This record gives sequence, structure tokens and C-alpha cells, in this order.
Amino acid sequence: MRPSRTEQLAWEDRWSLRAGLTALGGIALIVAAIVVATQTIGSSSGNSEMLRNVEAHRTGQLVASILQAIGVGLLAAPLYFLFKAALARSDTMRGQLVGVVVAAPLFLAVLAILSGFSVLHAASEFVANEVPRLTAKGVALGSDRANELASDTIKEAPLRPLAAGFELGGRLGFAVAMVYTALHAMRTGLLTRFWGSLGMALGVVSFIPAFSSFALLWFVYLGLLLAGWVAGGRPPAWASGEAMPWPAPGESAAAALGDGDGDGEEPVAHEEPVAGGEADQLPGAGQGGGRRRKRKQRG
Repeated sequence: MRPSRTEQLAWEDRWSLRAGLTALGGIALIVAAIVVATQTIGSSSGNSEMLRNVEAHRTGQLVASILQAIGVGLLAAPLYFLFKAALARSDTMRGQLVGVVVAAPLFLAVLAILSGFSVLHAASEFVANEVPRLTAKGVALGSDRANELASDTIKEAPLRPLAAGFELGGRLGFAVAMVYTALHAMRTGLLTRFWGSLGMALGVVSFIPAFSSFALLWFVYLGLLLAGWVAGGRPPAWASGEAMPWPAPGESAAAALGDGDGDGEEPVAHEEPVAGGEADQLPGAGQGGGRRRKRKQRG
């Protein structure tokens, strides 16, 4: 059962700041995870060097994985909040998709933990078994052969298949959740056309790992919006509790032209025929040289 407008606005007023802070906190933790991984593990020229760096800094890898998992998981809260706000203002949204909105970030959080432990296991196996063999054969640890063995070790890690399943489900669900929520939030007036369209676009590319980080930038804006810290305030639909769709660009232009029609022109008055008079004017009368028609006298 859909809550009343008063109940919905009260719920949003109670949780909006918390949802906004949760979004910003989640992004901060994800950034912290990247910083920890960069400083402790560093950049690597190949999988061989990466696994050796992970083995040398196991604690850093573990901390980075935990921070990333918590940060990504926290993004479920603001996404859920926006979904519920749009659902309360829309008659076309499917409330059943709320499960995808909540589950997708949690799947990605589990993925971060599984990937972290999978890489730790692969690092131990590679350093303990493959590195001595490569060294004994005189193969350079930075060679293509060493990188190939490191890649095989990563793929054969016990948790790798499970992590791949959570990755597929999480990324696909996250893309659907972002696109669907941003679309209806824009349609109901909770997001501007720019931020709604950007959210949908970033939701699509978030399925591609190389571009997933760009989607996180959208959550920075969402956090500021929910917290009430955006310049100019939130769109009017937040305060009204009802859908306030944005006019299409063509409609805005037509309205602007309609307001300006007839500027500087006097309205044209149409004369009515004189009833009961001695003479009726012809259509051309009154425009200079108009002629009158005489009535026949009765009697």
C-alpha cells in the first residue's frame, strides 16, 4: 500500500540527510581503498609483479578490499532512497525492482571481499611455487612467461568462479538499478534532465569494469542532493510530494513564444451588425468608403 503524501514527506525528511551522508561516506571509503592499494601495493607492470607486491603487502590488500566492500555496499542506501521517493510519485514504476536496487550494490560488496581473498591466495601460490621454478630456470620474473603463469594462477584460485558469479550479477543489477531509478527520478521531477540523463548513461557504462568508476561520481551529486547541499536547492518535486515532470524542450520554447504572441499589437475588434437600426453595415463597412444598404419601408 502506497503511503500518503504526508507520510512520504515525513519519511523523506527523516532519512534524506542520512541517505546523503551515507552516499558521500561510501564514496570516501572507495577512494580510501584506492589510496591504500596504491600506496601499499603500488602500480604493477604485469600480473607477476602484482602478485609479488600483494604477497609483500598482504595487510594492505586486505584493508583495501574491506574498505571497498563497505563503501560499495553503502551505496545501496541512497539508491534505495531515490527509488522509494520516485515510486511514491509515479504510477508506472514497478516496486518489485527494489530488490535489484538493494541487492546489486551488496553483490558488488561481496565481490570486493571475494576478489581480495582470491588475489591473496593466488599471490601466496605464485610466490611459493612458481617464482622458485622460474628463478631456477633463469626466467625473468617480469617476462611474458612469468606473467602468463601469474594470470593462470589468478584464474585457478578457488574463490575465482564464485567471485565471477557475483561480479556478473552485481554489475548487471547495478546498471539496471541506476538506469531505472534515474529515469523515473527524472520523469517525476526529482532529478533534473541533465543529472537524470547522466545517471542513465553512467549506469549503462558501469557494466564495463573500465568505466565503472565514472558512475561513482554521480553518487557524489546524489549525496549532496539528498543532504540538501546543492546550489539552488532541490527540485520542487521534493517539497510537493507529487510528480512534477520537466517540460520537454519543445514545450518550453512553445510556451515562451506563446507568452510573447501579440506583443505590441492592439487586439482586433469585430463589429457586430446593428440590430433594429435603420441600416446594417456590410462586411466592408467602417474600413473607409463602406456602403450602407437601405431597408425597404413597409406599410
